[in-house]
Amino acid sequence: MGGRSLDLFEVIEKRGSVRWFKLDPVDESLIRKVLKAGTRAPTAMGMEQWFFVIIKDEKIKEKVWEFLKEAHIFYYSKARADSGSMDEERMRKLVDRLNKGMYKAPTYIAAYLRIERKGLKEPYSKIEELWGVESVSGAIENMVLAATALGLGTCWIGVVNFLEKEINEVLKPPEGCKLIAILPIGFPLKQPKPKQRKQLEEVVRII
Repeated sequence: MGGRSLDLFEVIEKRGSVRWFKLDPVDESLIRKVLKAGTRAPTAMGMEQWFFVIIKDEKIKEKVWEFLKEAHIFYYSKARADSGSMDEERMRKLVDRLNKGMYKAPTYIAAYLRIERKGLKEPYSKIEELWGVESVSGAIENMVLAATALGLGTCWIGVVNFLEKEINEVLKPPEGCKLIAILPIGFPLKQPKPKQRKQLEEVVRII
């Protein structure tokens, strides 16, 4: 039992945001394992308020990649100076990396919040929507870890929210869905090194 737990912690430590992928197709059985892991996430009131669109069509993948590039450029152009804004030279380098294939992957997974039925009376629907976002986020993290365990790379991309309307026109999710994130998924060209995190003492209080 201790060995199995250690494997999980190794996956958590290994996980990193992969931005450069081999374009070799990913076997459907691996994608299904990743998705199955996503649907095992905790879900508020058992509602399973998630929906996933798997993008494998070449033309649609190209459009998604263009959206990812556009969304990143928009994000950095609006970022505050103390949170990652870029001067002209850094922006030029980012655009160059994007145009060279950063985030281009053999498969994309779009993760949506889908509220088909409500478990709470008004005026508490906003709280329920928050719970739904939490459930979808848990599913995304499960998928990211499952992909890592299978030797795949992925990156949780939230800047797509800036272009949700345009993306939905292409992906055509069920009515009422809210885009939470898009995950490029494929075999990594290189595995990113784990980034340093704050010490527990900085983010934990015991009372």
